[in-house]
Amino acid sequence: MRLLDADTRVLSLEPRTLDDVLDCLVTVGELLGVRERAEQQRTALLGRLDQARRAVAGRARPRVVAVEWLDPLWPAGHWVPEQITTAGGEALLASPGEHTKPMTWEAVRAARPDVVLVLPCGFPPERTVREAELLTSLPGWSELPAVRAGRVWVLDGPAYFNRPGPRVVRGAEVLAHVLHGVRAGEPVTPAEARPFPGR
Repeated sequence: MRLLDADTRVLSLEPRTLDDVLDCLVTVGELLGVRERAEQQRTALLGRLDQARRAVAGRARPRVVAVEWLDPLWPAGHWVPEQITTAGGEALLASPGEHTKPMTWEAVRAARPDVVLVLPCGFPPERTVREAELLTSLPGWSELPAVRAGRVWVLDGPAYFNRPGPRVVRGAEVLAHVLHGVRAGEPVTPAEARPFPGR
């Protein structure tokens, strides 16, 4: 910006949790002179998260591995573990707010997840489906509890999980459907969540 000699303000936002993501909404709203509207939006989004929690309350919590990259295998961190918890699951191999690092296939096998979410960063679901063999060819893939139970899902990572914005709330609603078959918000479409090939 200095090189362009422009009167431009750069705001760097680095949210790590769901609360951080929604707080960024207010930060940007304030800079744009619409703080009150941004706060109203944050309140509405928090209400949707609460609605998702209520929809799954009292249900058994499946153990969930979320895969954000296929080669190398990478667990989804930052706000994704909170999305899983909100939707009634137990996040494995990553903690809320964590900036993750690659994981071994053996770590996934040892975790014995009940559900596997495949939501690669930057991949539309169609590309994830085309690259499914990166997972299905791993030794012992078919022995995972999630695979045996048919509980492996392709999700739209770029839309609802990989990027920090208001749509992460929709991601939690999608997960409530995936993990428990319940509706939280609008009905989930096949574009948002589909069974992993060959499940």
